[in-house]
Amino acid sequence: MNRYQLMINEFLHNSGYVEKGRVGEQEWWLVNGSIKVQIFLHPRKGDTDLIVAANLLRYARSFPEFENYLLKLNGSFRLRGVSLGFRNHHLVASYIRPVEGLDPEELEWIITSVALVADELDDFLVNRFQLE
Repeated sequence: MNRYQLMINEFLHNSGYVEKGRVGEQEWWLVNGSIKVQIFLHPRKGDTDLIVAANLLRYARSFPEFENYLLKLNGSFRLRGVSLGFRNHHLVASYIRPVEGLDPEELEWIITSVALVADELDDFLVNRFQLE
């Protein structure tokens, strides 16, 4: 097990998240409120990326007012570095970073940021735009 796997395991062990687990050698999860956050170590040529992502809501149709709002939100500091995008008909909150130089404090900040942003935004967006 490499140091980044150990760092993630230690974070989850010491965190206050009640629902959490490990899926495999390079995938973990936790639940914050109504959101499941997934944590991946994704190897790529010569390096590895940390990917922390959460599906906020299902989004199967085009809605320009909603999409414009998300674009403006992506450009704001409100998201704490988290990015919003669409994948497989879901709105996804994610944070991606190479693991080189990652320390436990930054790992905690990244995971917590995705968990908080996703949990705050899901209900807000559904109510504001009457989705689902």
